[in-house]
Amino acid sequence: MLRGLYTAAAGMNLQLSRQDAIANNLANINTVGYKKDELIGAAFQEVLFLAMKQGEVTPIGTLSLGVESEQNYTQLTPGNLLTTENPLDLAIIGDGYFLIEGPTGQYLTRNGHFSRNAEGYLVTTEGDYVLGENGPLRLVGDKIEFGDDGSIYLDGQFRERLLIVSPVAENLLVKQGDTRFLAPEGWTRLAAPHVNQGVLENSNVNPIEEMTKMIAVTRAYESNQKVIAVMDEVMNRIANDLGRV
Repeated sequence: MLRGLYTAAAGMNLQLSRQDAIANNLANINTVGYKKDELIGAAFQEVLFLAMKQGEVTPIGTLSLGVESEQNYTQLTPGNLLTTENPLDLAIIGDGYFLIEGPTGQYLTRNGHFSRNAEGYLVTTEGDYVLGENGPLRLVGDKIEFGDDGSIYLDGQFRERLLIVSPVAENLLVKQGDTRFLAPEGWTRLAAPHVNQGVLENSNVNPIEEMTKMIAVTRAYESNQKVIAVMDEVMNRIANDLGRV
């Protein structure tokens, strides 16, 4: 009976974690370059499998041990494009990431909402440097144009090229904040990038899809609550009525 309570409680905890992920996705629906998260649940039997194999835990019966929150999975599909006409707004079409140099090292992003700082360097909203093939990009000129391949023209003269990279193992990217990714396995220069100027890539969050998931999560949570209520009633009857028999 207690095992059933633990199973239902594990289900409720999973739904709470899923709700947090959905709420964060909805909160970032208009965050440029944001990639939505999905929570993956694992059967709790898998968590205890090793302990059972080693003889530390003896399973009783075949009732499920429930589920647990295994990890967040980030969907890296591209978002919709937003036209801004700002010459420093950039969007990568297809594969690739901008390479950024921050105080703690390099990271990747699809957020191309850039500006120039007081020294003329191209920077992110946090002030981190956008990297070109020869290092941080210093853009001094009245007219800045970006070619489809990431080439940069200042007042009509070619000066540099954006460093658009591809992670060696995209499935192993580590999300840092809302739009930053660390590449533990490293990256390689993308040979043929496609960059659009005056355009931004919006988040890949579909509000209708997320609201539908939220409804499903709420119903699943309520179902587990009902299971606990039933278990509680049965245990109450066992405790109060069994002794009278």
